Amino acid sequence: MKNIIAATLTTLLIGFGFYHVNLDSASDFERWALKHGKSYYGDEKIYRQTIYYQNKQMIDQHNKRNDITYQMAENQFMTITNEEFIRLYLNTKSSEQLNDQDKVKRNNIHKSSEPINKENKKWPTDWRGLIKVHNQGSCPSSYAMAAVSVVEAAYAIEKGISLTLSAQQIMDCNYMFTGCDPNFDRNTAYEALLYIRQYGLYNGYQYPYTGQTQSCQINTGGPWKIANYWRGPYNDWYHFQSDLDKHPYEVAVDASKWQFYGSGIFSDCSSASSNTNYYALAVGYDSSNIWFVQASFGTSWGESGCIRLAPGNTCGILNDSHEVELY
Repeated sequence: MKNIIAATLTTLLIGFGFYHVNLDSASDFERWALKHGKSYYGDEKIYRQTIYYQNKQMIDQHNKRNDITYQMAENQFMTITNEEFIRLYLNTKSSEQLNDQDKVKRNNIHKSSEPINKENKKWPTDWRGLIKVHNQGSCPSSYAMAAVSVVEAAYAIEKGISLTLSAQQIMDCNYMFTGCDPNFDRNTAYEALLYIRQYGLYNGYQYPYTGQTQSCQINTGGPWKIANYWRGPYNDWYHFQSDLDKHPYEVAVDASKWQFYGSGIFSDCSSASSNTNYYALAVGYDSSNIWFVQASFGTSWGESGCIRLAPGNTCGILNDSHEVELY
């Protein structure tokens, strides 16, 4: 059945003019596959080549427009559709839809919401490069990656200690998590931080990342812990910026259209909390209030692993965030 679907789709795409094969484009595909360690055979290769050409055409057309604020770029996601990107790499239930009571609760437990003297506000803040850019591979583990990232940042800033902590431990050893399953309510950065507070983490080299769902490989928690974690200010860009002056934040965002982000200022996303589907690390802002956000797609994606978001609650960056406190 899969072979029939692949052949039928290819025929349709050729008929509609989406699939133009020549030596140069075939070479482009082969070079891409070699660079990213991908191997396809038979009808699967035809199918993935077709998607590659579609994506390449879409990227080229986007970048030729005069009304855009960001550029697209080829990357490791060239042979998947946007539907596959969302299903395979994002967490489709990452953040609950907030009601008014939830909003009040979140603001009440935020510890740094005192008034700010706007005249003394410092500009800008940039934590990019502070910690390693993680690569989740083909597993939708952003909930674990963002959690370890915000803890790594806290240790770097407060203790001067450079760490690469084990995201795989979080995925394997919290009984509520389901590893690489993207469709599970419990796979959240909030629960990941709860696990870190209760049990502590090992270093990444002690408990390596496999990007697969597997059983827990340890009997005890690790040495790297947090004393507590706090929700950030809800939809309050000014206090959020003030906190970013001190440290990065774990954030939940709508990354549905981040697939081919290359550079520039991105705003093609929803700000609704019900649409957030990915966890990342907010690492600063510039004098124009552009947000700097570090993803976990590796350094070949975006601007060395980061994306710049337009001012305000772009992609829902202000809806659901967390900071951590060390002992």
